[in-house]
Amino acid sequence: MTNAALKIATTEFEPDVGMTDQERADVANALSHVLADTYMLFIKTQGIHWNVTGPSFVGIHKLTEEHYENMYEAIDKIAERIRALGIKAPASYAKYGELSSISDNGDDYSSVGDMLNTLISDHQKAVQSMRKAIGWCEDKKDFVTADMMIERMAWHEEAIWMLKSLSASS
Repeated sequence: MTNAALKIATTEFEPDVGMTDQERADVANALSHVLADTYMLFIKTQGIHWNVTGPSFVGIHKLTEEHYENMYEAIDKIAERIRALGIKAPASYAKYGELSSISDNGDDYSSVGDMLNTLISDHQKAVQSMRKAIGWCEDKKDFVTADMMIERMAWHEEAIWMLKSLSASS
């Protein structure tokens, strides 16, 4: 992580968890990117949930509702883990836009297939951010956060499979 990226991590307190301030900042910075990706994907998923139409409406509507509810809970857990590390969690749409690898490309989709492909691509980007975060966590011996990210990554990989399965039928 670059020094510029570390500016998002402001130590608020120093928990004695066997990590240096810099290690906690590095992990919190990686988690902040995951938080931003999760938040951006949450918003897109909810928008598709509201706006999907056509013969596959019911299945996609129900699946996207399950997905955004899962991500809503994850957002809170990820932010609280950043706080448990003694770092202030990013909490603005502008900051999420800066940190996220998932772009806000609007909600102008040409088809249901386009909606599903967007979600598939964005879940893949989220998984890539989580892989980076897991690497940082394991390097700093923060196995609690690594475990949390592994669980999240597994969920996103399953979401990719489900969306690809729907996409094949759209």
